[in-house]
Amino acid sequence: MGIPWHWLFLAVGLCAASQSGNLVRLGHAPAEAIAAWRLLMASAVLLPFAWRQRAALANLGRTDWAVLGLAGLALAAHLVTWIAGVQHTTVANAMLFFAVNPVFTALGARLYGERATPRLLLSIALGLVGVAVIGVGDLSLARDQLPGDGLALLSAALFSAYFLLGKHVRKRLPNTLYVALLYGVAAIACFSLLAFEGAATLAYDPQTWLCFGLMALIPTLLGHSALNHALRWLPASRIAAATLVEPLLGGMVALLLWREPLTPAAGLGYTLIAASVLVLAGERRRRS
Repeated sequence: MGIPWHWLFLAVGLCAASQSGNLVRLGHAPAEAIAAWRLLMASAVLLPFAWRQRAALANLGRTDWAVLGLAGLALAAHLVTWIAGVQHTTVANAMLFFAVNPVFTALGARLYGERATPRLLLSIALGLVGVAVIGVGDLSLARDQLPGDGLALLSAALFSAYFLLGKHVRKRLPNTLYVALLYGVAAIACFSLLAFEGAATLAYDPQTWLCFGLMALIPTLLGHSALNHALRWLPASRIAAATLVEPLLGGMVALLLWREPLTPAAGLGYTLIAASVLVLAGERRRRS
């Protein structure tokens, strides 16, 4: 039996989303600007394809539109707080604090009737321990980094909120149309925040524009879009648990491209994360 398409989309989404922290470092712009432009560019690319699916908008009622708007606002807030967190603390700190999002998602998913099975809880526990083992050596609790730590933790809660809200609407719309609308709402929110703060909108150097483009292409168009596609068929709590593999994927890219050394602690952490994915995959086979 072949692998279902939604599992392949989940794998692609995780690989792409895992590079967000690395790409943020390329830009020299406020978090709101990076989030705004990545969202606008992604929505613009999707718009011609989404336009062909516009008839599906008839499936949405007033409540659905309201939930879609809230999901877009939550996505905007998640991206801004995540990017700002990476900019104001270490990558290790941001990774550790954001890694609690599967816990938030599993708790919130109970509202949708999703049950946290023993295998899911074991998968989350193994993944969290693995992330902690990787990052604990670089963990810094310096006072000047506490705001960034808090933003990374807040971004985890906002990710769960945007993901769970999206589950309500995602079943009623084709994925391309849904994410185009979602990114559009989130982009409007980010640009509104930029205008309110009086921050620059266009005056950025070429490297920062490259950052905007890569953020739109990789973690947004490939990453978030693929994760939202998988959301139609997979429980939100299982997808959130699978995001714990992102430090492993990001570390592999760093090892291949920048020859970053693989420490024993990182090796142990990656092993635990891999074990958490195997536990989660084992649950999939049982459910099948």
